[in-house]
Amino acid sequence: MRAALVALALVAWACGPSQDARFASAEARANAVTRTGRHAEAAARWLDAARIADSAVDREEALYRAASSYERAEKSSEALAIYERLGRGQGERAARASFDRARLVRERDAARGDALLVSAIRRHPNSGLAPRALRELLARREDEGGIGAALEVATRLVGELGTSELDETLRYERARLLERTGSLEEARDAYVETATRHPYPEGALWDDALARAASVEEALGRPRAAIALYERMLAEREPSSGLGSYERARYAEARFRIAEIFRDRLGDPLRARREFRRVYGEHTTSLLRDDALWQEALVALGTGDPAGACVPLTLLARDLPDSRYAPCVRRVCPSVPVTGSRECHIEIPTLPAGAGELPAVPHSSSSSSSSSSL
Repeated sequence: MRAALVALALVAWACGPSQDARFASAEARANAVTRTGRHAEAAARWLDAARIADSAVDREEALYRAASSYERAEKSSEALAIYERLGRGQGERAARASFDRARLVRERDAARGDALLVSAIRRHPNSGLAPRALRELLARREDEGGIGAALEVATRLVGELGTSELDETLRYERARLLERTGSLEEARDAYVETATRHPYPEGALWDDALARAASVEEALGRPRAAIALYERMLAEREPSSGLGSYERARYAEARFRIAEIFRDRLGDPLRARREFRRVYGEHTTSLLRDDALWQEALVALGTGDPAGACVPLTLLARDLPDSRYAPCVRRVCPSVPVTGSRECHIEIPTLPAGAGELPAVPHSSSSSSSSSSL
């Protein structure tokens, strides 16, 4: 049996990928020198490794490490020559070399460096480095020529790179610039188009785009349109097979904002109380749960229902005892049991006579508690 296992191991070794021993030795020497901080010498060692590499991937990696070492040794010309060579190719280091070249050139010549950065973005829009490079480019354009200059660049690139992986970031950044220029309706449309072209779950900025579009609708005086966009986002919440759901950070914020709109813009305190309760009941990992219960209580107090305020405050004291609001619960509802002896540092509204009566409170804090007992 042992002999058979050894034979199988030898076969697996023989069939496995061969190792370039000479390159491995050269790579080890280059790494050793790099660790000492002798960067010019390390660059030479990496060039030696590149010359003997059998694999194109190993060769490009060694060349990139040589350029990086030259840059650390403040030998910019040598570094730039290698970055340019790698950037002309199609290898794994082509994108990073192109962006590094643009950055290094910009330290000497800002205009030429930015031109190279635009070229790198156009050539490598699917690189993970492209979104950050784009944002840096737009920020510099704005600093130099105002929002209009940045918007012009974003609009041009959207037309050129609409089928690339950078499209979502480009459209979102363009919408932000439109919003900042005061072109609110155009900005709203641009945000919605971003979310539509890059929907959940693939769209990384899908929820941000819908949230910004909803905020613009509020600024346009269209609170119900804003709610519709928040609800469009929340409709994509997926319950998981275990506890909770697949949450995005914007979900709880959206539900909380819906409650605020009903309270502040639509004059519907009853609906506002229900929506605040849903933040607590449905978004069980959100840090907004205690804020939502507290706001529900304040709305109840503001509409002359102090007994109704005790329901969310009882939940808060029981389920979220570490909340900053917990020490204030007994100031509103003296009969609610509260643990700890912290002081309340929040201003409490003046309570009408008869406050503090404790009605029945739901026993569980599960999602079923989202159905308000109002």
